[in-house]
Amino acid sequence: MQTQEKRMENLTKFATVLTKLIEVAYWIGAVAMVVAVVLVAIDPYVPGQLVWGVGPGAELSTHGFSMVIAGEDGELLVPALVIFLLTGALVLGLTAWVFRDAHLILRTTQGLTKFSQGKTPFQKDNVRMLREMGFFLLAVLVVELVAEVAAVLALGPEQVESSVGLNSFAVGILMLCLSQAFAQGVQIQRDVDGLV
Repeated sequence: MQTQEKRMENLTKFATVLTKLIEVAYWIGAVAMVVAVVLVAIDPYVPGQLVWGVGPGAELSTHGFSMVIAGEDGELLVPALVIFLLTGALVLGLTAWVFRDAHLILRTTQGLTKFSQGKTPFQKDNVRMLREMGFFLLAVLVVELVAEVAAVLALGPEQVESSVGLNSFAVGILMLCLSQAFAQGVQIQRDVDGLV
């Protein structure tokens, strides 16, 4: 029994560290995309160097969103690149917030945050963070759809070839459902604590 608890504790510590590392990696990616947009704004010739060796129909992809950034002649479509980079920065930033909340949920459940209410997953702050995670993931889909519309408006429908993944939508809905289950768990725990 003791070894089972120790294994679970070690797994939770590992997950806590891993969520923080993933959050930092997403923030680095988001900042890199913002820097790339600034470089494109400073010098229009920088895009060719950013996307070195771009060929006809070249495509960039991040987190389920992809966009063709070169025409059939191999010429770089700078507006498509800018739209892709801005979308990527927003998507990576929102995903970083998801992992930030996951990290805080793990720490709160362990009783390691200033707002922890003991070592239990059924806390109102955990419910709030689960809901935030769901909304952030739904926002990823909205950002990607808006980017696709912006690309069609900026480049014309014949020039735009992009795709939007629906994974964030499905996981976002699941997180919102999970938050409702945890909200009921918080209420049950309050009722039990009131009886004791």
